[in-house]
Amino acid sequence: MFAWTKDGAPAEHPEPWGMTGAFTTLRRFPSGHLPFLDDHLDRLLDSANRTGLNWLPTPEKLSYRLEEFIANQSQSFDALIRICLFDSLLGISSRPALSDGNPVKGRFLEYRRPDPLTKSTAEAQLYGRLGELDVATEDWILLDPEEGNLGESATSNLIFASGKELLIPDKHVLQGIVLSKLIPFLEAEYSVSRGSPGKEDLPHFDEIILCGTGRGVAPMNTLPELAWTSGNKEVFQKTRSHYEELVEA
Repeated sequence: MFAWTKDGAPAEHPEPWGMTGAFTTLRRFPSGHLPFLDDHLDRLLDSANRTGLNWLPTPEKLSYRLEEFIANQSQSFDALIRICLFDSLLGISSRPALSDGNPVKGRFLEYRRPDPLTKSTAEAQLYGRLGELDVATEDWILLDPEEGNLGESATSNLIFASGKELLIPDKHVLQGIVLSKLIPFLEAEYSVSRGSPGKEDLPHFDEIILCGTGRGVAPMNTLPELAWTSGNKEVFQKTRSHYEELVEA
């Protein structure tokens, strides 16, 4: 972990969850490739601005510190790199990328994001609880406590598939960068609608697909609390193929 004050002095990286701040997570492939880097930095600065932080670094400063951080990492390190902005502090950390493409077991968590457009480190009730899971193969599936609908997971957007018909939640969710890049392909090949299914709707779907930086595109195998299991992999396989084309571009 590395951190710097707004004046550039080295500092201790704090535990982020519960602090006022914003973050984004990048995927760094062993080749050094950082897909969608500009989108991530734009999202980070937008979230920090929405959070009302007293200080925002320039994109150039963010890029400089990211390059400095990467220069101190193993060149073959396949990693997820998290960049955090707090009041007067920039922090960067990394962890191994272990969840890419892995089948996922979902577990329900009643939760609604306070501001769906902001990636906020203050959400300790969400991100702090990821430590309860084997994140490589498990994820929290968020159940809106007021409306009872499913929107996203703690790490990813969700696509609900029934044959050639896809349902993508868009209410009280943060549309991630990976999903945004995939939507043109999905709309060209499937009938795509927007909406948030309830638990009672799940038997209608034979696939649930997760899209996010850490998971890439991954299939949900099961939601044990509702006895739901995947009955197909066709949409996942095609969507995964498009994702691999995008990140290799």
